[in-house]
Amino acid sequence: MDNKNYGDHRIIIVCGKYEGRTKRCVDYLYGEIAPMVPYVLTVVEYDKLTEDLEKEYDLIAVGCPKSNNYLKRLCNEGKLTVPADKEGYRIKIFDNPKNTKRQIFALAGGGESGALYAVSEFCMRYLQYAEQTHDHGNYFVPSFGRKMPEADIEHCPKIQERGIWTWGHVIFDFKRFVDNMVRLKMNTLIVWNDHAPINAKEMIEYAHLSGIKLIWGFSFGWGYEYDISDEDVLKKIITDALDNYESNYAHLGGDGIYFQTFTETNDSEKNGLSIAAQAASFSNLARRLATERFGDIRLQFGLHATSVCKNLDDLKCIDNGIEIVWEDCGAFPFSYVAQKADKFEETCEFVKKVASLRGRKDNFSVVLKGLCCLDWSIFEHQKGTFVLGKYAPREVSARYNEKKKIWRYQNAYWLKNADKSHTMIKILRDETEGNTSVTALIEDGLFEEKINFGAAVMGLSMWDCDRDIKDIMCDAALMPNVDF
Repeated sequence: MDNKNYGDHRIIIVCGKYEGRTKRCVDYLYGEIAPMVPYVLTVVEYDKLTEDLEKEYDLIAVGCPKSNNYLKRLCNEGKLTVPADKEGYRIKIFDNPKNTKRQIFALAGGGESGALYAVSEFCMRYLQYAEQTHDHGNYFVPSFGRKMPEADIEHCPKIQERGIWTWGHVIFDFKRFVDNMVRLKMNTLIVWNDHAPINAKEMIEYAHLSGIKLIWGFSFGWGYEYDISDEDVLKKIITDALDNYESNYAHLGGDGIYFQTFTETNDSEKNGLSIAAQAASFSNLARRLATERFGDIRLQFGLHATSVCKNLDDLKCIDNGIEIVWEDCGAFPFSYVAQKADKFEETCEFVKKVASLRGRKDNFSVVLKGLCCLDWSIFEHQKGTFVLGKYAPREVSARYNEKKKIWRYQNAYWLKNADKSHTMIKILRDETEGNTSVTALIEDGLFEEKINFGAAVMGLSMWDCDRDIKDIMCDAALMPNVDF
């Protein structure tokens, strides 16, 4: 390699062994920064890093100390510390002590997920600010080929689980979908299907490689009329659902089951019975039968607040092994449209109440909305198994163009009401000490093509709700994959 054709600052990537999660980090980093330099970017595994290379080039070291011995060496020399949190990361950009004309870019995670998030922070945030001249003359300077601004950035997540709830048949490119989740440092994906995708295992493997838990949702009687007071009927519904899980999902290595039943209504009673009480009985029965067959499997129960808000005490008996996932708790960010922020204060008080309904150790989760949902006027249930997320790129782009007007409408009110979503996420963090799962409903929004502004703001707020909302909005707007 000859530096003289490209100035004094030619870069190489230094990694551990190029496989598994390290490969995932390097591929993400390489894909973002290789187009920024006018040469073929080089990747060097640590055991092939010579002293001459180390002195001659700017080094971008990526990974975690356990997987990248160069980062381990920096830690041992006292030049770098890394958070203990496996999802935390440290980015440190400083002069190379062996040649102060060169720089070291340490992108270090507390674990492999943290390393991936360090790459995201570097590409999605640091580089966007590093290229700004803060002048109207030329606005931007090249990101590499010069000495870059020094930085020392350390972050850990404020919310334990952060992600997306969606239907599987409206994920049109699952790899790009997951890639955009990584850009927002998300780690949980709930995917609902009428029938299991034939390529479900492939999607699970890619999600896990990206540090994302994948929870499968499917019907436990959702969408059908039945007598909720008949325990034999309820037992059959649950047994049929668990048979489905055993046949189509259990062997794939997913991370749990999400189910809904009969709470998606504005009625609080059915046939003279409290829907809340029956939901509690149903979910407890589901827990017992699932545990008998599959051991300590993770069960998420999607519960719509509209049908149970008058009888909350009836829910206290739900087994703590069931994770209640609350929906429709009131105003934005629980409403389907970001415009509907009236009665936000009442919504905050309600969330505080239900967050501790079963005690401070509750498995408490929510689905937030105000982004993009299915068009139910043309919805059709799947007729059988299908291939998930393998559409041609041109078709994904064409579908995204059809959604732009919806996104512009939602994003306009995110500009107005983003502070309310941010406040709600802080409440969720405070009421659960961060030990909660927050997912954003994005159905048929072509998230794989573009991260829209509202989704970006929500995702960044999930990661660090202590940052000022104006700073989060600015970061979101600057992200290269974000669209208005």
